[in-house]
Amino acid sequence: MTMAVVWLSLFVILLIFLFPMAARAAELPSLKVLSTPSCPACAQMSRVVDEIDSQYGGKLATEKVNLYEHRDIAKQYNVRYVPHLLFVDGTGNVVKEKIGYVPLDEVLKTFREAGIDVE
Repeated sequence: MTMAVVWLSLFVILLIFLFPMAARAAELPSLKVLSTPSCPACAQMSRVVDEIDSQYGGKLATEKVNLYEHRDIAKQYNVRYVPHLLFVDGTGNVVKEKIGYVPLDEVLKTFREAGIDVE
């Protein structure tokens, strides 16, 4: 086998295993935390995100976005203060935005108020 065939085979195998996971994540509601590394409240929010990942991994997706690396996202959502939280439904629509540290129970409550069950 040539190297090209080996690489192509590995690529196909990765797609077979990773595509279903990506498709499921796209269907899940998600919490996107737009933050900066130097922000103390962002560090607190990061711990909430880690807790969500461990407790609600199959029901709620999370994403941490470093705005120093993704300035375009800061412009897209008109971010003025961090952390800036985006509550996103399973179809990708932002249903709520919040600014500042939000404890886990309030994150879950915000999703419930938007009609999204994550528990």
